[in-house]
Amino acid sequence: MKHSTPLDTTPSDMKSVQVVSKQPDAVESAAKQAKKEPVTAVIEDRTSDLKSEGLGKAHSKYWKKCLFKNTYTRDGKRYEVNEWNVKIQHLGRRKTFALSTLNKDAAAAKAKDIYLTIVAKGWEAAEALFNPGMVVRKDDPSLADFFQEVENKAGLQPKTFRNYVSSFRTIASGAFKISGDKAKYDYRAGGHDRWVAAVDAIKLAAVTPDKVQAWKVAFVRAAGASPLMQASARRTVNSYIRCARSLFSSDILKYIKLRLPAPLPFQGVELEEQGSTRYKSKIKPELLVAAAKGELRDAHPESYKALLLALFCGLRRAEIDLLEWNAIDWANSRIWVETTEHFRTKTEDSEDYVEPDAEVLDELRSFMKGSKSRFVLVSPLPPRAGLDRQYYRCEGTFEHLTAWLRGKGVNSNKPIHELRKEFGSLVNLKHGIYAASRALRHSDITTSSRHYIAKKERVTVGLGHLLTQPTIEAHEQKDEGTIESTHQKAENA
Repeated sequence: MKHSTPLDTTPSDMKSVQVVSKQPDAVESAAKQAKKEPVTAVIEDRTSDLKSEGLGKAHSKYWKKCLFKNTYTRDGKRYEVNEWNVKIQHLGRRKTFALSTLNKDAAAAKAKDIYLTIVAKGWEAAEALFNPGMVVRKDDPSLADFFQEVENKAGLQPKTFRNYVSSFRTIASGAFKISGDKAKYDYRAGGHDRWVAAVDAIKLAAVTPDKVQAWKVAFVRAAGASPLMQASARRTVNSYIRCARSLFSSDILKYIKLRLPAPLPFQGVELEEQGSTRYKSKIKPELLVAAAKGELRDAHPESYKALLLALFCGLRRAEIDLLEWNAIDWANSRIWVETTEHFRTKTEDSEDYVEPDAEVLDELRSFMKGSKSRFVLVSPLPPRAGLDRQYYRCEGTFEHLTAWLRGKGVNSNKPIHELRKEFGSLVNLKHGIYAASRALRHSDITTSSRHYIAKKERVTVGLGHLLTQPTIEAHEQKDEGTIESTHQKAENA
C-alpha cells in the first residue's frame, strides 16, 4: 500500500539545499520553507527503515530505497521496464521522474539532485534543469492520450493526422473486436462518438505487435479464397499499417513525452505481399477525347475542363479543384502547381510546373474569356482550407465526370485519378521514365514505375511468322514427291 509520510528535515538537508542553489534568496526561501513545512516523499512502507538509519533526503542512500520500476501488461503477462523511476511530492504537487539509467546508484544520486533542486529553486527550475524528457509522462496512456499528445506536439497537417488516427483506430477496433456495426457511421445521433470513445479507451500498451499481426491475418482471410479479393485485402491492410505506423516515426516520437510501450505496436510487423500494382491502361485517349468534345464541352464545361487538366496535365483532384487562372503562364506554356492561400501541395516535390500541349492551353483560354471566377473550375461552393477531412469545392463536378468516365468504360475505383496515370504512361512512352516521374511530380521514381506507368510498347519474341510456315511432314512429302517425279522421268527416258 502506497502512502505519503512527512519526513523530518535534517541539517544535512539544509546544507545540501544551500549547495544546490547559487542564489541567496533561493537558499533563504528554501530554508524557511523547510522549517515551516515538511517535505513529503512518496515511498512504499519504507519510512521506518529510512528513519532508523538516520538518513536525510540529501543522502543518495535515502533515495535508493525510494526507486521503483514501471511495469506493463502484455498478453496477460506483466513485464518490468528496465530503467529506474522515482516519485517526489512537495507543497501539494507530485511528479514521477524517469531517471534514464539502469544503474541504481546513479539513479539514486539523480533523484537526490532533483529533490534538492525542487526545494531550492522550485518545480519548474528542476524540470528545466533535468530536461523535460526525464519527466515521466503518464505511465499507462490510452490511445486517446497518445492521439492528443501527437496532435498537440507533432505539427501534422489536420487531414494527415486524421488519416493516421483513423487507420490506427481501424486496426485497434479490429484487434479488440470493437465493431460498432453501422452505428459507428452515425455522426448525428452519437453512434460514431461512442465507437471512438470505446476504441480510444484501449491502453496503448495493449496494442502489441502480436495483436496487430493477428488482426492483419484475420483481415486477409476474411476476404475469402478469391486471389483477386485476397490481393485487394492485402493492399488494404498495407495501407492501414503504413498510415498508422507513421504515428510512431522518429520525427513524431521525439516530441512525445508519454511513457511508450516496448515494443511499439508495429515493431516487427511486416507488410503483406500484395502482388503487382502497376497501372494497366484500359483507356483509348483518342476515343475518350472525341467523346468529351461532343458530350461535355458545351453541355458540361466544368467536367470537360477537369478532364483536360487530369488527362493532358496529370493534375490531382485537389490541384484541379483549386487551380487559379493566374497559375497559368501563357507566355511560357506552363501551368504552375504551387501553394496558395487556399491550397497546399501534397509534398514539396509536387510544387512544380507542367507543360501541356499548346492546343490544351488554347482550349482553357477560350473558357477564361467569359469566366468571372478566379478559379479555373467554377463552383458555387467556397474553398475551405485547414480542414481535417477531404473537401472539394467542385465535388459535384467530380461526381459527374466520374459517372461519365465509367459510362465510357473507365471502371476503376478512382476514374479521374486513372486519367493522371494514363498521362504518366503516355509521357513515359514518348520521353522515358525519368521525364514521366518529373511530369507527375513524384519525389521518388519508384512510385512512378510501380503505380503509374503502363507498358505501352509492344515487346514480342518475333517468332510468330513460324506458325504460318508449312509443317515438317509437308516439307518431307513435298521432297519425296519431287524425288519420285525425278525417278519416273529417268525411267521414261
